[in-house]
Amino acid sequence: MTTNNTIPEITLYFDLVSPFSYIAFQVLRNSTIFRSCKITYTPVSLRTLLTACGNPPPIMIKNKQTYINHHRLAWSRRLRIPMTETVPSDFPFPTAEIQALLCLISDTYPEKLVEIVERLYTSVWAEGDSACVTDAERYRAVIMETLGKEVLEALGREEKRAEGQALLEANTLRAIEEGAFGLPWLMCTSPAGEREGFWGVDHLGLVAEFLGLDVGMEGGFRVLMK
Repeated sequence: MTTNNTIPEITLYFDLVSPFSYIAFQVLRNSTIFRSCKITYTPVSLRTLLTACGNPPPIMIKNKQTYINHHRLAWSRRLRIPMTETVPSDFPFPTAEIQALLCLISDTYPEKLVEIVERLYTSVWAEGDSACVTDAERYRAVIMETLGKEVLEALGREEKRAEGQALLEANTLRAIEEGAFGLPWLMCTSPAGEREGFWGVDHLGLVAEFLGLDVGMEGGFRVLMK
């Protein structure tokens, strides 16, 4: 457990196309283990990140797609995260537009970002409906319900769209500079001020250990800490 007054910090770099980012997002949001942490949710482009790092997408590697689909379901069950059994038919679907819009929301209405991401992630990976993040009319409706029509119209202006793309590029570059080569990437700062990056849902136990958090007997964390 933490023993001083410094708050452990986590930056979760995520893309809505990544099911493992979805699992990490839900764990950080809902697990009591991370309740004492300051958590920042940062939208990035997984496609750009993989390209910059020379890391081929899973669908380009023989057998990897089957492997990660199995583990997507296994980890969601173990950590009790709702997950669609069937991968959306258009996976991997494009997310550049919605990720850029989320960057704008994070920059101007950060208190609303998590609520919007929660709704979009649930639609995609709990319900298997990827159209909610690829159909502009669908995701704009979610944003309008949360932020209002005037804000949505302001975010949709051409100059704002360009700003969103620039923010997305900057976020992705920062993730790469901090060591990311895939998602989810968690950049952590311990109570002692030490910084370390972790990749993947299966390393959440190491994240908790690095930050000095008490995992107790909560669900899948017993196996994560072995």
